[in-house]
Amino acid sequence: MSKGKQIIPIVIIVLLVVALGFTSSAAFAYWQDISKTGNVVIRFEGEGANLIVERTSEDFTGRLVPEGRIYFDGEVDEVTFEYSVEIDKTLVQTMNLVVEAVDVKIGETDEYKELVDIQIGPEKNAFEYEIFNDIVTVTVIVRLIEPIDEAEAILRGLDPSVVNVEDAEAAYNFIKNETISFKINFSVTPRES
Repeated sequence: MSKGKQIIPIVIIVLLVVALGFTSSAAFAYWQDISKTGNVVIRFEGEGANLIVERTSEDFTGRLVPEGRIYFDGEVDEVTFEYSVEIDKTLVQTMNLVVEAVDVKIGETDEYKELVDIQIGPEKNAFEYEIFNDIVTVTVIVRLIEPIDEAEAILRGLDPSVVNVEDAEAAYNFIKNETISFKINFSVTPRES
């Protein structure tokens, strides 16, 4: 990115459908089924169960920008979503909860999806929770990674490992003012003994 472009923040309007505009709770009690509520997908594989997913964090309205690029009101460098997942007590000792981010897109394409960092619990993009209680709190943190090409890394004296695109200016122009979207899959799988 040229020096002039570095001053201009990367402004990404995030209308994450994670916001689930309406009351974001849904109960599902069918196995071998896939159920959707907004962008939350719940998958079941096994015998009868009840799984309730409710988003407990507030709706996000603002602009997500890379770390260190907050220049205006309404800009943030990370967005946190929390979900409360209630599981049948009978499943607590026998199943694990798997949460994963899928279908990550900027605008209508996944071309620069690697610039969207989604942390689920302590892991990137997916995490398997061992269930010890019938209610599990799931935290999803979304960040935008600044596009950096080889020329910019050299110009700024950065380690070559931070290079994440071939042409930072083209990536910037492609993603600015676009919507980031993704789905969060919740599923339960048998715990290995």
